Amino acid sequence: MVYLILIFAGLFVFLSYRRLDWALMLILVCLPVYQLRFSAFGLPMTLLEVMILSSFAVWFLRETKFLSFLKRQYGWRDYLVARKERAPYPFRHEIALVLVVSFVAVGISHFSNSSLGIWKAYFFEPILFYVLVLNVFQEKDETGKAKFNFEKIILPILFSGFLVSLFAIFQKATGILTMSNFWPRVTGVFTYPNALGLYLAPMVLLATGMIKNYELRITNFKFLGFLGLILVYLLAIVFASSEGALVGILAAWFIFALLWVGEKFKFNFLNYLAKIFIIIFLGFSIIAPWFFLKVIPEYKYFNFSSHSLNYLTDKLMLKDFSGEVRKQQWRETWAMMTVSPATFIFGTGLDNYRASVAPYHQPGIFFNFDRDMDFRRKIVWAGSEYKTKHWQPVEIYMYPHNIFLNFWTELGLAGMVLFIWIIGRFIYIGLKLLKQESEYKGIILGLIGAMIVIFVHGLVDVPYFKNDLAVVFWVLLALMGALEVGLKKKVR
Repeated sequence: MVYLILIFAGLFVFLSYRRLDWALMLILVCLPVYQLRFSAFGLPMTLLEVMILSSFAVWFLRETKFLSFLKRQYGWRDYLVARKERAPYPFRHEIALVLVVSFVAVGISHFSNSSLGIWKAYFFEPILFYVLVLNVFQEKDETGKAKFNFEKIILPILFSGFLVSLFAIFQKATGILTMSNFWPRVTGVFTYPNALGLYLAPMVLLATGMIKNYELRITNFKFLGFLGLILVYLLAIVFASSEGALVGILAAWFIFALLWVGEKFKFNFLNYLAKIFIIIFLGFSIIAPWFFLKVIPEYKYFNFSSHSLNYLTDKLMLKDFSGEVRKQQWRETWAMMTVSPATFIFGTGLDNYRASVAPYHQPGIFFNFDRDMDFRRKIVWAGSEYKTKHWQPVEIYMYPHNIFLNFWTELGLAGMVLFIWIIGRFIYIGLKLLKQESEYKGIILGLIGAMIVIFVHGLVDVPYFKNDLAVVFWVLLALMGALEVGLKKKVR
């Protein structure tokens, strides 16, 4: 195994040396290879990390003045002069704060190997990839002007989603290579179904943005290609029964449509309406645990004559089994986070949530699958047979399954506020850019939609704390940052 990894690393370094853009495109296609894990010097490592670190090392040694600096051919004064000619990195202040806050979270976890592994895989290396994207994909057009090549980034991501979706569809059609504990839900190349939805949902909006960007019509081959991608993604998500992903896609499409129509026909009121809904969605994402626990009455149900309507309302109100599990997680998380001021402010530290929440964990819940209005009284007074029938065991998960609780527990209050700021600023930049004349309006809409999918799906899931998802998040920031810079100056 070690020799195979070394051979692969050597070949990938060679590819990076010859064609760094191809190497980065290959990384985007192969994001799921993070599941190939091993240990290096006592730290957990993945094949995806090897690819990112190798490509960054090649870029850093070849394209920067680091070697000249070591040879004393390039000094600090030269750096300061050259810096004035470069555009500053977008989100540079946020990036610095993310690195500091996340490393403090490693310290809270006593610099354990697992926390260091999480830090480099979810923060340090994705930010390195962000730097690579902004530098490598700036090219010269026919006139010699710098032009950012968005297709070289977006198309490999979409192709990766296509391959993953095809495998998921194959699983559903044949039952081969499936996870028996989740069947009939499929998982694709991942180990659980929701991972498939988390990976594919933002791609649906990126593909939608590509259709808009090129104003493609139904008779156009590219239109049919992107439409086919969207349908394949949706089919895989449906087979995975990733309902959070579908809700996120519908919310993002709704905003996308308002902005698209408003921009196309100059209906300013639609743009204002879209902004209002974005604020509502983002605000609701932040307060969702409180809303579902304190505002929605427990054991109260809508009773329609239609089973489908009952099912839909139970899903939306988190009264199905997965929803009740999420609410129990949030109760336990709140109990843990409020046990002391230090935990409330600094969180539990990276990769320390499971151990910290264990004393507050309830090994199971009584689930009211009968939708019985008198369920609370019966659970208290009924016999053991009734209780056993409604008892459902619940494991301790890696994260609280809410995007902002995830950041709060792992990074503390500062980390949670920081990522709320990053998401909000990302969308603000996108909305501001839509007002300008640009050939990239479809891409901007796709990026806004992808971020909306992330935080809406994040109501009940973990859309960042996974190797591939962290890289996708920072790639989205890099793309929006490239648009903000104006694609004029080289950054380094």
